[in-house]
Amino acid sequence: MASEQDQLCITLKSEADFRNFQYRAVKMTNEGYGTMALATADVLLGILQNKPAAYGRSMKVCIAGHTKAVAGDATVGAGEYVGLFPGGPGCLAQAPYGLTKILGVALTTASGTGALFEMAIEKWVYYDDT
Repeated sequence: MASEQDQLCITLKSEADFRNFQYRAVKMTNEGYGTMALATADVLLGILQNKPAAYGRSMKVCIAGHTKAVAGDATVGAGEYVGLFPGGPGCLAQAPYGLTKILGVALTTASGTGALFEMAIEKWVYYDDT
């Protein structure tokens, strides 16, 4: 069972109803709202911790520490860099996957697509496959 501990979290206003997107990657809009990260070029802010049910509700976003996350691909392995999976809103994948922006390191292995795994957020780490 995935767990979480020692987190640094911030609160943003939600851009939409994200009650079904807990433990997925979040980015910030130009207006300062939190929304789901969708593109591998997005600047990843952190992982959504709660279930905001409407526009303007508070989003608790873990920006550093140990958190749960949702796998977009079954190949997330413990000890590997993870970044945004291009096929699912806010889901994470193991690098390399065409990823240039890495959110952190997987601490446990994902048991399948959509599975929860544990990760340590280490933003601003860039993966270079050359």
